[in-house]
Amino acid sequence: MPCVRPSLQSVVNKYDTKEDPSILENLIRAFRRIQKLSPDDPDSFFTIAGYHGEPFVAEDPGNEDWWGGYCQHQTVLFPTWHRAYLLRLEAALRNAVPDADISLPFWDECLTYGSKDNPIPWILTAPTFPPLDEGDSNSNPLYSYSLQVALTDKHTTSDIGRYTKPEGYTTVRYPLSGLVGNPDDQSATALHNADYPDPTVNAQILNNNVKAWLDGTVQIPPDGSGKPDIPDTFSAYSRYLIAIKKSPNYTVFSNKASMKQYITEHHSIPHYGVALEEGHNALHLALGGFYQVGEYNAAPIPGANGDMGENETSAFDPIFYLHHAFVDYVFWTWQRRHGFTSRGSLSVITGYDGTTSGGSPVFPEGVALDMQSSLEPFANPATKTWFTSEEITDIEALDGELAYTYGPGSFDFLVDAVSGHGDGLEEAAPPLVTVAHVSDISRADYRGSFVIRTSVDIGGGKEVEIGREAVLSRWHVGGCANCQNHLQEHSFIAVDEALLKALGFEKKEDLQGKLNVTVDSRPRAQAGHPGKKVGLGDAVKVPKIEFL
Repeated sequence: MPCVRPSLQSVVNKYDTKEDPSILENLIRAFRRIQKLSPDDPDSFFTIAGYHGEPFVAEDPGNEDWWGGYCQHQTVLFPTWHRAYLLRLEAALRNAVPDADISLPFWDECLTYGSKDNPIPWILTAPTFPPLDEGDSNSNPLYSYSLQVALTDKHTTSDIGRYTKPEGYTTVRYPLSGLVGNPDDQSATALHNADYPDPTVNAQILNNNVKAWLDGTVQIPPDGSGKPDIPDTFSAYSRYLIAIKKSPNYTVFSNKASMKQYITEHHSIPHYGVALEEGHNALHLALGGFYQVGEYNAAPIPGANGDMGENETSAFDPIFYLHHAFVDYVFWTWQRRHGFTSRGSLSVITGYDGTTSGGSPVFPEGVALDMQSSLEPFANPATKTWFTSEEITDIEALDGELAYTYGPGSFDFLVDAVSGHGDGLEEAAPPLVTVAHVSDISRADYRGSFVIRTSVDIGGGKEVEIGREAVLSRWHVGGCANCQNHLQEHSFIAVDEALLKALGFEKKEDLQGKLNVTVDSRPRAQAGHPGKKVGLGDAVKVPKIEFL
């Protein structure tokens, strides 16, 4: 029988009600133990976290222009590589507490959608947890991790060392800053964090931020005089939902690059889809540093630089793994809904964007990727060979203790609806009128992660935001081969009949000349930079807007 990965909310509930406190206690015990292991230990949190980004792994030790972790983004290996990653962490947790039946819970991010409840379970925002083993401190290993070895930034062409994290650095989330690579930044970060001294207050700020990203909360106009009924087109919830419902095959479901090609090639239908990677990116930025304040415009707190907001250090924040367990739950939900659960049922469309390597420690640039591609550095302990995507397609039939499934989650109704056991929660979508395509936005023009926001001028000096694309990036993309091959970012906004009517328009031609694009970059390069509206006078290229 496969083990069951429960939702973190159910684990916390069993602790709070004393129904079974041992599940959470053993999870805490295991995380504490792997975080204490020597950084050289293969089961240590430091080693496993370091596979994703920093410390950088050179494809060619003699070529200092190339750097990057093993992580797969904007390729068809995105869902499966991260699935293998979670198996590796789960194995380490079990090794740490071998007498306990430990499974990695998934943080059910969409459980509170539409309610007033906080989306983040308290165990992820509480700095302390009671000691469990002899010699334990009362620190909470799901709240943060302190580096046992420095992460040294040697690879940027400017601001050398600015993004170094010293030994002893402790990971942070929004609204705090973790930019400490040089004396000036250390001073600025200390001043910034001094404004947020209360962990309880910070936890609520973070919860508000994450919930607004998940729910797509908008108030138009912000002066309290009422708001039009604008359908949700950009919340992280809707992105996960659309990815599960409308992605017809694994290739376009798996990553943004493949979905981009699919949408543009099927524009005459018209067609709109969302890749799994997009909702994933939104939560990274929500946890790391962007804030939707309940208005139509994003308003990041200047100086907020949480580790989850970038590829380099995100895996050192323990919340990374609970987040990715939910992403894997969404992946498995899509598989169950569409009947792609058995080994060999997933395939890659040859020649599609996202089906060749942009460059990595494993695959040189241009190598074709498919279900047989190795998911290094993760090996099947039973076979001693690298996992492949095909090998881990059926999670319930994996070898030995690796087999797992998921407990109840917020998107189970999508599977029940297909199997004939639904409760009528699925509604028919209004007919799609057009898809707005925003392009000509280069990651090279921005430091770190950023957001592409698209709004519509509805007259009277009012604008309504209808699209928000989270771009998870690196501080510096110049030396990353995969980044260089995925510089161009795109945003697609579905305009159906309901949205068109809510905006006060009758036909898609009414949108011509009404769309504005804003690119909000994280306020890292200079304190207080709130993002910028891209216009003709800016140094970066003006985005292109077309209707498919």
